[in-house]
Amino acid sequence: MSGEVAFGLAVSEDRKLASIVAAGRERGGTRIVVDLVWYDHPRGAVARMSGLYGKHDPVDVVVNPKSQSATLLKPLAEAGIVVTELSVEDVVVAHGEFLDLVNDAGLVHLNQPPMTAAVRAAQQRPLGGAQAWDPKVAVDQGPIVAATGAVWGFRRWEELAQPGAWVM
Repeated sequence: MSGEVAFGLAVSEDRKLASIVAAGRERGGTRIVVDLVWYDHPRGAVARMSGLYGKHDPVDVVVNPKSQSATLLKPLAEAGIVVTELSVEDVVVAHGEFLDLVNDAGLVHLNQPPMTAAVRAAQQRPLGGAQAWDPKVAVDQGPIVAATGAVWGFRRWEELAQPGAWVM
């Protein structure tokens, strides 16, 4: 991964693990890379994100406020981390775009065991007339949920960073 990155955070349904995933372009710029940069108990997520935020100056930090991850919002804000809270519409768009990237070979992950396990166990659930990841499966879905948010945030930044994006 080179250049700009976005981060996604997710807390597991049983609240025992939290995932922080970075998304950015691979060298050469054709595919998006997702990297599980932190996977541990939620009590350390804000401290780890603070370090990553200072080191990488991310283009976005994404959290779903209608999930177990909502408990991170206040501590992240108190730490000075600007967070994008996904709406239901954002969650379904992020999910669909993530699947499209996978199907079009536009996404790569680094074969990290928690991410690979989440991908292999992933199931979908209905949400807002579309679909999203089902967090209530036997394998922690935090890595894939965080990756989906990070990719969504990174792609929104790419859209807005294009020349002419702000011309009316």
